[in-house]
Amino acid sequence: MKILIADAGASKTDWVKLIINNSSELQEEHYTGIGVSPLHHDSDMIEEELRLVRVALGDSFDKIRFFGTGIGNPIIANRMETLLSEMFTCRDIKAEGDMSGAASAVLGKQPGIACIMGTGSNSCHYNGTTIDRKSVSLGYLLDDQGGGVAFCRRLLSDVYKNLAPEEIINKFQDKYNLSVGEVVDHLYRQPSPNRWIASFMPFITENITHPYINSLIESQLVEFFDREFSSYSDKELQEEGIGFVGSVADELSDALTKELQKRNWKLRTIVRKPLPGIVGQFKKFHIQSEN
Repeated sequence: MKILIADAGASKTDWVKLIINNSSELQEEHYTGIGVSPLHHDSDMIEEELRLVRVALGDSFDKIRFFGTGIGNPIIANRMETLLSEMFTCRDIKAEGDMSGAASAVLGKQPGIACIMGTGSNSCHYNGTTIDRKSVSLGYLLDDQGGGVAFCRRLLSDVYKNLAPEEIINKFQDKYNLSVGEVVDHLYRQPSPNRWIASFMPFITENITHPYINSLIESQLVEFFDREFSSYSDKELQEEGIGFVGSVADELSDALTKELQKRNWKLRTIVRKPLPGIVGQFKKFHIQSEN
């Protein structure tokens, strides 16, 4: 059996071809490409990327599972499934939201809360099989606390309003050398401003020991936790726990753990990428089926 699995984020997409012959013979082939979202990208752009995937991993599969950002309703999911069916030979194709992949990756078959912290952020409650409740995500203009956009938006504002310490401002300008005009151009005239804003996250992690950066992270996490998890019960937060997925969660794992401990909330796990966990669930399912 050949299975194609994709984890599509705002910035990049991780693909894996999983070949399962029997319980003792499992093969994987990987490909990483640009972010693919049927909500934000036109069909021509997506088709061009799918052609590259086809060259790298093949064009015929028994099953395709696409987990992606922006797939929040059946219309968008159907559009992605149609694009996949036009590019690959496969009778079993399903496109789901990135939260479904995240929940499977960090919670397995146990109930709990899954949270994505990447370019943006979102969370859901997972009953062990499906998502039964999902936080409303309003995108980077009104939401996305806890994502790279939120941390870097605050950093950019503090740097250009001279609210950050002088040494941080100097370090930032030495590294990026951006004028106010260039910042405004990226924000309002260039494509994907959310990705551009979040691209400064490495500066934050490189200077994570600086008191200003430490305070920025702490204040943003407090706001994120207060807002994002307000709808979940004490039982869900303290007993079932939260699993985190994403580059931001991984890079800020110490600060995340500290904030969870303050609130007496249970940490399930923190993973940078959900794909290994998703692939693991597929392997386990097929091995159990054979046995």
